Amino acid sequence: MDRDDDVKKLDPDLLPPGCGHGNKYRYKVGLNDYGVPYELVQWCKKHCQSEWGWHFKKLGDTPYNLDIFADQYDKQMAFLSFKSKRDAVYFMLTHGPNNN
Repeated sequence: MDRDDDVKKLDPDLLPPGCGHGNKYRYKVGLNDYGVPYELVQWCKKHCQSEWGWHFKKLGDTPYNLDIFADQYDKQMAFLSFKSKRDAVYFMLTHGPNNN
């Protein structure tokens, strides 16, 4: 199976204005991963009442590899950010470390 067969595509035109990749807001949540799962984007679309987005921060030169087949994307960390503190808290309550 090709790796791309398992990836769901996201049309940025279907996101609310001010939301999506590259939008950074005050309340940030690290995802402890190098990607943003499609399901989290769908959750944000459904539950957030204010703007939200995701961005990536490049990691330093420290060894960091979550996937033996990874290329360069494994040297970054994904973050969700929310304009509203309420949305950020709601996300953490539903997706925090003990709520997989």
